[in-house]
Amino acid sequence: MIRVKTHRTEQLARLIAALPPPPWGWVAAAQELPVHRRNLDELLVRAQSDAALRARLIENLESALVESGITPTPPILEAARAQLRPD
Repeated sequence: MIRVKTHRTEQLARLIAALPPPPWGWVAAAQELPVHRRNLDELLVRAQSDAALRARLIENLESALVESGITPTPPILEAARAQLRPD
């Protein structure tokens, strides 16, 4: 276990408090990402048993995601492509 001296912890807290707030877009993305990931996971589970859905995802992933209500961000696309690769 790493022990941090109290004064270092307090100094770190002051430094963090002095930072400007994050841009609104970052906050919104951080809030939306878990929902999109959960929706993506559900979609990919359905694609395992639905050949037509899987083919549509493979053929045009971005459009299929948008049609499913999932924003095709780079991390979402990467996760989807990784799961759609043949075993």
